[in-house]
Amino acid sequence: MFVISIAMDENQGIGYKGALPWHLKEELKLFKENTLHQTLLMGQTTYDGLPRKLVDRKIVVCSSDSNYKVEDEDACVIYDLEAFLKEHENTEETIIVCGGASIYRQAYPYCKKALISFVKGEYEVDTYFDIFKLEDWDITKEVEYEDFIYREMKRKEDC
Repeated sequence: MFVISIAMDENQGIGYKGALPWHLKEELKLFKENTLHQTLLMGQTTYDGLPRKLVDRKIVVCSSDSNYKVEDEDACVIYDLEAFLKEHENTEETIIVCGGASIYRQAYPYCKKALISFVKGEYEVDTYFDIFKLEDWDITKEVEYEDFIYREMKRKEDC
């Protein structure tokens, strides 16, 4: 099952110049808790931009560069995202989609669950998650933090 994990501001902004426009310790801690011992799917730019290795996680890196390789033994590279999504569409394994914007857009229709931090306020951003519609999801858990509201959601059957 594909699960989307994302943080966005009140205008659905998710990034600025290839990085998060905010630094929220509680949100980063939550991301770690949600992704530990899981398989993560992310694009090459997101992977290359990680400040450090994400330990205890298997990472699937999507790249359009057929020469791109990773040194990390816990990571592998795929070159055809659509084929990967279709191949794993009905898997029992949880695969958490972690960005960037292009990966989110392409994987979004395959995601049955969402882990979203709704960051309070508006930030300077140049990247948006504008395909997200709250009405397509049922909220199964909600926790309010000082700087964001965390929601776990399940996609409605008719979406």
